Amino acid sequence: MALSEREQRVLRDLEQQLHEDDPGLASSIEQVGSTMGRPSPRHVGAGVALVLTGLAVVIGGVAVGRGLVSMLIGVVGFSLAVWGVTLMLTRTQVSPAEGAQPGGRKGSDFMERQSERWERRREDNR
Repeated sequence: MALSEREQRVLRDLEQQLHEDDPGLASSIEQVGSTMGRPSPRHVGAGVALVLTGLAVVIGGVAVGRGLVSMLIGVVGFSLAVWGVTLMLTRTQVSPAEGAQPGGRKGSDFMERQSERWERRREDNR
């Protein structure tokens, strides 16, 4: 959902105030934001597969019966599921050279066009 003009102005004012009050913090925040990327579709797919495999192993451990073997199988299944979740939550690192490419601007242009279309539709429906 796009921000209104007022919200964008308030956000710009807050950013400017942060740069004035604590330039070191502002630059470190910008650096972290520029190096963090999106979740990789490959990581998400592998994570989902590991979670499902882990759940299947846990169910298999319950089906084996009671005892030490069943508990070990359950622990292995749970570990696989946790590994899958952590894999899904990892983000790819973007090098500073990649973040400076004009291709990084493409996504914001798309969002600006979508925002403009949304505003035109809202005005047309009034």
